[in-house]
Amino acid sequence: MKYCVHCGNELQEQQVVCLKCGAAASQKNDKFDGEEYSTKSKLACGLLQIFLGGFGVGRFYSGHTNLAVAQLLVTIFTCGIAGLWGFIDGIIILASDEFRDAQGKKMRD
Repeated sequence: MKYCVHCGNELQEQQVVCLKCGAAASQKNDKFDGEEYSTKSKLACGLLQIFLGGFGVGRFYSGHTNLAVAQLLVTIFTCGIAGLWGFIDGIIILASDEFRDAQGKKMRD
């Protein structure tokens, strides 16, 4: 039995598209781990944070609004020097396996 890697819906062996979420069926036949995934991309979040992290854009994208506002204010008050925080944060987001959005859902790769 196959399971959708996006929503966990059970798929028939011949299905190529998940009827529940519309995602392409993976070639993997292992059981879905039951974890709900975010609709947002970890790659997009990390790249936004690397290039616009001083303004907290990546954190706004992932729903971590309080942290994004903090990054924005610290960057403004330090005249841009703290923009390095966003750059490092973006690298951490891309390197982590367990990065989650504000709702606690694991972000897609």
